[in-house]
Amino acid sequence: MNLSKALYATTLVLSLATLSACSKEPAQTQTNTDQAKTETANKTVTVGMDIAFPPFEYMENGQPKGFDVEIMNQIMKSTNASAQYIDTRFYNLITGIKGKKFDVVISGLYVTPERMQQVDMIPYYKTTQAVVVKKEGNYKPKLRDDLCGKTIATQKGTNFPTQLKSISEQNCIAKGKAGIKVLEFETSPQAIQAVLSNAADADFDDIVALRLAVEKLADRIEITSTDPFFAMYGGIVIRKGDTATHQLVSQGLENIKKSGEYQSTLAKFGLSEPSEDEIKAIYASAQSK
Repeated sequence: MNLSKALYATTLVLSLATLSACSKEPAQTQTNTDQAKTETANKTVTVGMDIAFPPFEYMENGQPKGFDVEIMNQIMKSTNASAQYIDTRFYNLITGIKGKKFDVVISGLYVTPERMQQVDMIPYYKTTQAVVVKKEGNYKPKLRDDLCGKTIATQKGTNFPTQLKSISEQNCIAKGKAGIKVLEFETSPQAIQAVLSNAADADFDDIVALRLAVEKLADRIEITSTDPFFAMYGGIVIRKGDTATHQLVSQGLENIKKSGEYQSTLAKFGLSEPSEDEIKAIYASAQSK
């Protein structure tokens, strides 16, 4: 087994151990948890995120809030550690953790084979995408083909530009239709603003983020898409070779799954948990690259 495959195998074992936590003997699990808490007591973990992507992360009264913040705080509390959040733009997150600017990244990053060539990722939620447009007007896209020939806003550094380019090539250009013009913005709110200012016909983003945007701007924008687009999995990012942090996060995620906090938080934000088979498929795909 070469080094690359060994790293993937280690990541897979650690992540699947989290999913199988409930099958462990209670006494052994309690011993492991207590030992992890002792080893990580008073440890401060620096966490990189783009705190401009509600409801995943955003600022409220000067403090980071959102799904990712709640999950990370729960993980830290369960291991007697604490999180120090560092705000940076989305496209700087992977290079930042590789450059040791932070220990962990949790910021709605989708797990992809390309990213897993650079960093380790622990899947922790499942989601998809949607399209939002202005309520006024006649453009009401439902399917992928409806995006052809349109200007679509999205967030820079995410998977969304790549997904839109794929739709453009396969659903538009390949069928003799005009391609999609993709406009990239530093933050998700900026992409929505482009729609409101008529700089873009629609915004393509995570469905959970767009649901919140519609809730706040219900009189101005709406989700019209019915296409499920791409099933994607969010991943907690850890620098390759940082075994101690990987174990801390894996143990903490296991702890909050056992306590029920994890499932409650997923439900609160309208997200779902990746299955064991889905996680196996994620790592198999990464290893094959």
